[in-house]
Amino acid sequence: MAKGVFMNVCGGGHVIATYGMVAELVRRGDEIVYFETERYCGEIEALGASFRAYPDVPGPYFGSMANWRFHHELDLPTAMCWWTLAWFPELLDRVAAERPDYIVHDSLCLWGKMIAARLGVPAITSVHTPALNWRLQLRCGTFWRDLPQMAVRGAKPYFGFRRLANELQRRHGTAVSAIETYTNPQPVNICHTPRELQPHEHLFDDSYHFVGSVHHRPPQESPGFDMSRLDDNILYIGFGTICDPGPDFFRNCLTAFADLGLQVVMLLSASTKPEDLGEVPDNFIVWSIDRDGLLPQLDILPRARLFVMNGGMGGAREGSWFGIPMLAIPTTFETDIISTRLQSQGAGLRCSVDASPAALRAAAKRLLSDPSFARHSARIGDACRRAGGATRAADLIQDHVAKARHTQVATSLISRIAGNNP
Repeated sequence: MAKGVFMNVCGGGHVIATYGMVAELVRRGDEIVYFETERYCGEIEALGASFRAYPDVPGPYFGSMANWRFHHELDLPTAMCWWTLAWFPELLDRVAAERPDYIVHDSLCLWGKMIAARLGVPAITSVHTPALNWRLQLRCGTFWRDLPQMAVRGAKPYFGFRRLANELQRRHGTAVSAIETYTNPQPVNICHTPRELQPHEHLFDDSYHFVGSVHHRPPQESPGFDMSRLDDNILYIGFGTICDPGPDFFRNCLTAFADLGLQVVMLLSASTKPEDLGEVPDNFIVWSIDRDGLLPQLDILPRARLFVMNGGMGGAREGSWFGIPMLAIPTTFETDIISTRLQSQGAGLRCSVDASPAALRAAAKRLLSDPSFARHSARIGDACRRAGGATRAADLIQDHVAKARHTQVATSLISRIAGNNP
């Protein structure tokens, strides 16, 4: 039996994506300790793992960063450096006290990679997003299309990142690049997607393992939602906890889908309040993350005929798992490349976040009327099932830990022999 420490960022999709791995490792006899925010305590303990709370989320920025706020994905390297500076010393001591045999950290979890390196512990990266590297970025047409705008919009975040990256190197001797804060690769990188969903999958070496969906149904996410209200033919609109299309998009959905002949379940992102919508058509159920919490998405999707989503990897996996056509509305570089991939695979269509109600309606009618979209979505879902899931992920983790242990023993033995020779 080995002891593993999991560390993640605080996004629901990233955390839930690891539950299958945790449950499988616990079933095999490993002791798992999971560092996360209090929100996930009950779900993690229900898996048989031990929960450890992160320190408080870092407070407002100060000094040269006083006016900086997270607004866009280009801000992400700055945010990850800020959290690492705030958490690293305390977390290093706490993880060291656990004496783990291995560490699994999210691909955005810079502090996880640094702690594993400092402790000399075998490490595995959990990749909830698409796998990313510079080669993929340069191959994406959207990168070149958006480059001028990104250069202007990203200037301030980049200088903020450089200040914090320099501070990380000064305090802890760790040099970090902007792309590394998105990827934090290890010798084993477990990607929660099949190759069919990974853009430019040929650009990744054998250290990347595409294991498909690592499904493990967590406890009911929203006990207040009455599933008996649902019909069997639903149009589901959900953008998760991070991507936020804004109030105008949700108002456009009211107009676009008011008389489409389907019940519509619409999960509002944090920036949109129910009162922002105005009059809501009778065929809509409106649910607010800010007011009501999350919806039981894995229970709703089997009843859906169409999934309107952000083009994120979590939604793409779950939609295809149930063979649902998807209308992808990307708001970031990551969701843009996945949306494009879904469309090229025939599993959905891509629309702009500022698409008119008429354009949204036309796309939805095409997806609903052409059965090939559902077939291709189901094909990707079948690929998810064949890719190995939680069983393969656990095999990869345990094989990596065993090889690292054997290497350590062999190195120690060679050192002893060499030390006994004159």
